[in-house]
Amino acid sequence: MSRQEQPHGTGRGYSVPTGRPYALRELQANLGTLGDQVGELYEGAHPTEYEPITDALYAAFQTAAGLAPAKSYTGCPEHPNGALDPEAPEGWGRCLICNDRRRLGRRTQGGGQGGPAGQGAAVPAGQQRRLGYPVPPGPYTLGMLRAYLRTVDEQRFHLSLTSPDEDFVRIADDVHQAFIVARELSRPRNASGCAEHPGAPIDPDAPPGEACIFCAGRKRRAQRSPQTPEMLPRIRRGERRQLQRRFERPPG
Repeated sequence: MSRQEQPHGTGRGYSVPTGRPYALRELQANLGTLGDQVGELYEGAHPTEYEPITDALYAAFQTAAGLAPAKSYTGCPEHPNGALDPEAPEGWGRCLICNDRRRLGRRTQGGGQGGPAGQGAAVPAGQQRRLGYPVPPGPYTLGMLRAYLRTVDEQRFHLSLTSPDEDFVRIADDVHQAFIVARELSRPRNASGCAEHPGAPIDPDAPPGEACIFCAGRKRRAQRSPQTPEMLPRIRRGERRQLQRRFERPPG
């Protein structure tokens, strides 16, 4: 959609951001069937059963992140992902680049503000969004995944073209947390109990506590006595080595 739309019942000064109607329909479609898919799962379900849910949640997260305002680490519209100023004076922003410009302008202009008007100004705390999306703490369970999806369902039913940015921020964060849980549940389970090879097959002949087939094979190879290699005698220059044939040639 190449133009901004004017929704009915809104003030003259408001216009729907370009692409929001299409992205919102896509988000609703991606999240609409997840509840039924997760409802069919059970505790102890195979990790491969979580893979389609993980893929759908990742697609929904990408759409939700596009609907929400861009993340800003510094709170600076010019350098949202720039370096942080560890010694930012009170009242200044957190962007190291802008603050350095401001300091340089003050030095060259003898204590003046320096730089463009408003450069390095502090951004309200409510508008400063931390870089990255929240990651829920483990352990990850099916119940946790269902709880996040219930929260997401409640939020998506209230989303509209004129919803405030905070609503899109909230659903993007919650969809990301649901995706993290589903992704971890889709990983191979540590059936062998090995921290080095959590997805390794189980060796049926290994003793208890050593079920990892890779570690068991490594242990067997280490227990074998190394064979000393047989060294052939050194050949002098001009001589030919006489090799013993393993099979005699047939006569004639």
